[in-house]
Amino acid sequence: MQDDYCVLMRARSQQHPLLTWDQEYLPFLKPAPVVVHEPVRLKLGEPIPPRPVMVDHHSLPAPVVSTRVKEALEAVDLHGVQLVPADVQVGDFVLRYWLVHMWRSIRCMDRNRSIFETSRSGLTLLSLDKLFLDEAVLGETPLEERLVFRLAESVVHVFHRTVVERVLALSPLPEGLRFVPVTEWGDSSAFR
Repeated sequence: MQDDYCVLMRARSQQHPLLTWDQEYLPFLKPAPVVVHEPVRLKLGEPIPPRPVMVDHHSLPAPVVSTRVKEALEAVDLHGVQLVPADVQVGDFVLRYWLVHMWRSIRCMDRNRSIFETSRSGLTLLSLDKLFLDEAVLGETPLEERLVFRLAESVVHVFHRTVVERVLALSPLPEGLRFVPVTEWGDSSAFR
């Protein structure tokens, strides 16, 4: 079961900008769907590349995806995921993207096998060097409820291989993202 999951990460490129909020975002921090009446407003985050290249995936750190990736995700019934329209200000232009609001989180980090560091209180995860998923917890959760989820212990977005395959089947291949198998993922994966 552990082998069935990947972590979504941004591609290693200095030209693909990070994104940041250009509005209030506290409702998106709650583990629930949000009510939106208009697209959320995002902008390029610091440091802004001299010539930003907008691709199919950017990090907020929540995933922000292009319409074609959104359509691939929409084709799967993703429990606990809301695809929210997002307008990204890029210079004089506004581009339509989609915020993947994963309000469903699963507390499934195997604390006995994972390698991590916590705050003195033990409540806050400071680093996660090696992630192992608790297969018993996943086994108790129906597959349709765990195709895509956010790890409750940390800001890690986890995708089942069937969803990964659907996204990677797009032609041309989506840019700006990479799926790292959970068995190979850790906090340092962004630098590898």
